[in-house]
This record gives sequence, structure tokens and C-alpha cells, in this order.
Amino acid sequence: MPKVVDHEERRRELAEAVWRIVQRDGIDHASVRAVAAESGWSSGSLRHYFPTQDALLGFAMELAYLRFLARLEKIDTNAGNREVLRSIALEMLAMDEDRRVEAAVLLSFLPRAMVEPSLHELERFGTRQLYDEIARVLTAAQNAGELRPGVVPLKAARLLVALIDGLNIHHGLGPGEVTAEEMVEALDERLDSLFG
Repeated sequence: MPKVVDHEERRRELAEAVWRIVQRDGIDHASVRAVAAESGWSSGSLRHYFPTQDALLGFAMELAYLRFLARLEKIDTNAGNREVLRSIALEMLAMDEDRRVEAAVLLSFLPRAMVEPSLHELERFGTRQLYDEIARVLTAAQNAGELRPGVVPLKAARLLVALIDGLNIHHGLGPGEVTAEEMVEALDERLDSLFG
């Protein structure tokens, strides 16, 4: 009887091999050959799933984002707008090993996404979805009279994402200089500036 192959599981294994290489050696070293070696596959087998390096990198980036979205589905949406927004933001902060890996991988893709059109579009699509979700919560808060006057939900959403990206970068580069506790403090200060 022929062996049943779970293609999605194989694709996830390859994406995780990309993450390990990116985290250990940097994105420039995540070639098809290096990912094949890391995963124990042949380059030919890997190319069956991902014909190009950018297709492989794009899937690895997408999988990191999908894992983040899966965590968002567990947030208690009845907790109140401020707490829902705080929970979303905490899921974005590199507070544990899984989130540190995701943040490192996603942030390392940004320079490449600036010059590679397919990765650029994928990154912008995911980021715009994130902006929209945060803006949706802020709009609900605004409609409930919870936001300070003058807060523009979409603008505030974009700035919150930029703050979190910056915190993750500086925490990743110097966890003793920008601690996890300080990241949470900065988040709470930003939320205090938005909510009345």
C-alpha cells in the first residue's frame, strides 16, 4: 500500500526549517539548499512544494502570521474593548519563545519584502488585516464613548502596530535593555493615551 503523505504537514515542516535557519543564520542563508539540508529533504523534493526560494519564504512568513491569527481566536471578545485590544497587542509582543521566534522571523522578512514583489504583497496583506482588526476594536470603543476625543481608529491602529514592531526589535536585540516588563508598560501607556 502506498504511503499517505500529509502535504500540509510537510509544508509546515519546511516552513519551520526556514524559521530555524532565519533565526540562527539570517534570512540570506535560507536558500532552498540550506532548507533542504535543515529539514533532511533533497532539494528536488523541496522544489516539488516550493519551486522558488521566494515561494518558500512567503509560505514561512504566512505560516507565522496564521499561527498568530489562531491565537487571536482564543481571545475573550466579551472582556471589553480595551482588554480585547490589550490581548491582541500582547499576542504580538515577543513575550515567550514561540512569539520571539515569530517576531524574529516576521521582522527579518521585512527588508526582503521591501524589494521582492510577491513577499511585499503578502506582508502588506497581513499587516492591513491586522490594522483593520485593531481599528475595528477601536471603532467599537469609540462608538461606546471609551476613547479620548480626537483618536482616529485606523491611524491609532497603525501606530500601535509600529510601536509593537519597534518594541520587538529592541527587545530582540537587547532583552536586558528593553525587558518584557517594559514592553508591557509601554503598551499600557499607549492604551492609556487612547482610552479615556
